[in-house]
Formats: sequence, structure tokens, C-alpha cells
Amino acid sequence: MQAFDVIVIGSGAAGLTAAWHARAEGASVLVVNKGMAGRTGATITTGGGISIAGQTLRALGLPGDPDDSEEDFLVDTLRAGQFLGDQSLVQSMVTGIGAEIARLVALKTPMRFMKRAPGHSSGRGVHISGPDIQRIQLQAAVGAGVRFLENFQSSGLLQDREGRVVGVTGLDRTTGEVKSSAANAIVLATGGTTSNWSLRTAPEELTGDGHAMALQAGAELIEMEMLQFLPCCLVAPEMWRGLQFPWILGPQSGIRAWLLNKYGERFMARWDPERMELSTRDMVAFASANEVVEGRGSPNGGVYLSWAHLPRDILDNYFRISSSVSADWRWEGFDMTPLVERIRAGHAIEVAPAAHFSIGGIRINDAGETGVPGLFVGGETAGGLHGGNRLSGNAGAQVLVQGKNAGIAAARFAQQNATHAQPGNDAELKDRILAPLTRRDGAAPSETKQRLTRLAERSLSPVREAVSIKAGLDELADIVANDIPHLSTRQSERPWNRDWTDALECQAAVHVLHAALISAEARTSSLGAHRRRDQPTTSDAPLSHGLVRRAPDLVQHRFEPVAFSLVSPAA
Repeated sequence: MQAFDVIVIGSGAAGLTAAWHARAEGASVLVVNKGMAGRTGATITTGGGISIAGQTLRALGLPGDPDDSEEDFLVDTLRAGQFLGDQSLVQSMVTGIGAEIARLVALKTPMRFMKRAPGHSSGRGVHISGPDIQRIQLQAAVGAGVRFLENFQSSGLLQDREGRVVGVTGLDRTTGEVKSSAANAIVLATGGTTSNWSLRTAPEELTGDGHAMALQAGAELIEMEMLQFLPCCLVAPEMWRGLQFPWILGPQSGIRAWLLNKYGERFMARWDPERMELSTRDMVAFASANEVVEGRGSPNGGVYLSWAHLPRDILDNYFRISSSVSADWRWEGFDMTPLVERIRAGHAIEVAPAAHFSIGGIRINDAGETGVPGLFVGGETAGGLHGGNRLSGNAGAQVLVQGKNAGIAAARFAQQNATHAQPGNDAELKDRILAPLTRRDGAAPSETKQRLTRLAERSLSPVREAVSIKAGLDELADIVANDIPHLSTRQSERPWNRDWTDALECQAAVHVLHAALISAEARTSSLGAHRRRDQPTTSDAPLSHGLVRRAPDLVQHRFEPVAFSLVSPAA
């Protein structure tokens, strides 16, 4: 069994940042990743916004609003999350992002300086494309001596008899071997859980593996009912399903496109008559999904977005105000010309909210500690920072700051607490991983994944109510009882066995969806991204965090009052 000071699971911006900083602390570091480093994960698909206060930018010698303070940035973030965010985590992000931007500048990272992003009170932030930040971070980690294990599907955390995390077990997809690697500390940076929804903006790897492993190891999850849906994403054609280009070409950039139901009604007038389509993302997502639920949607299960009322000059000159779309309609590597020509011809485009970002996740403090010895977390895998909703650009700041903090803390823990303790659960984890491969008859993993996806779309959509949440819990119980123990592969070949990898993702997804469902059931009123159609108003009760922890024989949910250590909602 290979041994390292620190193993980082995940090779997006959070994982690579953690790996670089852990290596800078003198730790030996291995990054394991489900796919190829630099070609998988959410970072490479991101729009690239990174929030940072204007005064912090100016202190670095970069362009920034001199009136925009870190305090303004903090208050904007807390207000956007309806003051449910962990104020210590928010402060850590706001004050810590400057050092990481300085590091990226030193690495000669291409960046542009942003105009005012939605929800922010000032034009704060920088823009670094997803491919650029992934490339720069990967080169820096390799140059620092970080080692990599690609196409490794992590499925369980090794723990000693006292519960300390001492390594990871998983499947080497290329060889079909079940392997374990030992470590003095683990950093989870596996991204979010959005791949459990079929209409999504993120790639397919984000099934919540890290969340499931952490929960099984004894960590708490926080605000798992909070999932950010991005409105105005394409629902058709299939090859472009989930692309957020209509949102970029419309409300995200301030272009006054109109959202219409099948009767041509601008339905946002019923929800936010002043801002209309420029309302907050959670409100636009809820309103769009509600039109579908109430039978006023478009043929493919969305609503219409139209630019037909605008002069063509507005669209023709869009590239002049855009930081991500070129004059020939190239966006994020896609040629959007066919879609734009359809818009120019006066056609409306079918759009719907897509699962975009996991606001909830594993509970941490500002050092990335989870309360489980040896286990650290950063980036979208972590919860608690954004509260009820996330501001544009704050994910970029989060992954960099929390990646750094978790990497440094993990390296120091590893060096001060070296262990040669033998894991007590190695055989158990390997048996669970191997179980689907030993069966030829039973539940087909691809069909179980589809069941889980349909469940998530019905019960954890932007529009929720008690009856649909209860139906989701009932169906999940059936899947856990009748599918998960009987998952089987249709072929015995071990390398690149898609049935086998799907089965392992199903094993993780049931834990993630169960935590989200019981959290959604417990929060009976609307708050932030959690919109209850049967209780559309926010409760007057004191704000509380929703927490999920695994007890010996069940998973428990509890509420804990929010601590207003820096700013009160009444301020």
C-alpha cells in the first residue's frame, strides 16, 4: 500500500490549490481523480468569475473600485444567502482571496477585470476562463512535485480503530483493481452533487462521492436541501442540453430578453414586477419551473426565452459588452452560431432551470477541518459558506481560498501526527466495491441511476412541496432496499467496466439524495434556493442550519441556530 503525507481526492481548482499548498508546506502529496486531471470536473467548464473586493485588487496593483471594501463584499455575500451562511467561512473567503489572486498573477494567469456582476453592490472581481485556471493550477502542482493517480474512483475512506482517516480505497478504472493508499491526512475536493440531475450545467463526474464518503466516516453535512439552479439553460436540442448560453446572452449580462409561457405571458410580472427577468437567479428558476408544474410550459418541459422585441443591433454588438462571447459567436469552446441565427430570425428558445451548484455540502471550519481527525474539505464539496444562495463569482473565490486552507491544514496535521495505524475497515470497503462485479443477475446500474435522476428531478426540483418530497423518500427507500444490494454488472471484464463504475456511483448517490430529501422535508418553509410551493414565505422563526449526521443505524437531521458573529440580519 502506497503511503503519503496528504492525499487530495479531486483535481479541480480546489484540489489542485490544496495540493500545491500542501506540497509547499513540505508534505508528500498524491492527487487522485476519477478522470484525467485537467480534463474532468467542474472547474474546466466554469465561466471563470472570481469575486474579490475592489480595495483588495488595488492593494495588489490591479484595477478595482476604490470604494468597494472587504466589508461590503462580506455583507453582500451574507445578504444574498439570506444570512444563513457561516460568517466565519465568509470572512475567510473575503480576506483570503487576495493572496490567491496574487499567486495566480505571479503564475502569469490570463485574466480580465469584471464589470458589476449580478447581486454584487460593486464591480468586483476578475475573470479567468475555466480551461486557463485548470491549466495553470495543474502545471503549478506538477512543477511542485505533486504526484497524480488518474482514472481512480475513490469509494471509501480508510479509518483506524479510533476513527481517524488514514487513507482511501477505490477502483482503478484502467486495470479493474481495487486499491488502497495510505495517508496521514485526506483532503476531499470532489466537487458537488449536480450530476444526480439530468438537466445540469456541470459534467457527469459530480455524483457526490466525497459527500457520501465523509458522511460514512462521521462528518456532518450542512444545508443539503440548498441546490442552486441556473435559469434559462437549453433543454433542446439534446446535444446542447444544459448549456447556459441563453442565460449568458440574456439576463446574466443585463440584456432584456423576455421569459414567456406557452400563452406568451411574461410570467415574471407575477413574482418580481420591478426587476422581471433580471430578478435573482433563485427567483427566476422557481418562477420558470412553476410555469411547467402548473401546465403553462413549452413542449420540452421548459419555458420560452425571446429576444424578438429587440432590434437586431443589440445582439449583433453583444460581443462588445461580453467577456466570454466572441464576435463570431464562440462561447466556452462551442460555436453558437446556429442558435443565434434562430434567435435573429425571431424564434424563441426553450429554456429551463438546470442544476448548477451545490450550496450545501460537508460542514467545515475555516481551516477545512471536519471534526473527523485527518479529514479536510474544500471547494464545492464543502457547505455552509453561501447559506441559502450563492452570488455570481463567489464559487471561484471559495474554491481557491478553501483549497489553500485545507491543503495547509492537512499538511501540518500530517506532519505533526504521522501514523502507521492499520485501517479497521479496509476489508469491508473492498467487499462493498467488489460486490456488483460478483453478480450477473440483479439491478442494472444504468437503470438505477436513471431512477435516482428521475427522483431528484421530481422531488428536489426548483419547486418543492411536502407530497413530492415524501414520494421521493418512499422511492429512495425502495431503491435502497431492492436495487442497491442487488446491483450487478453485465460483463466480467474488470478494466473500464461502465456497469461497475455506475454501480459505485449509485452507492454514493443514495446517501447524498437521502440527506437532501430529509433536509428538504425538515425545512418546511421557503428560504433561498429551497422554494416550497406549499409554503412560499420564509418562516419568522430564528434562522437555523440544517445538519445531517450518520448514527449507527440511521441518518439523523437536526437544526442548529445560526451564529451572527459579525453581522446581524437586522443591521
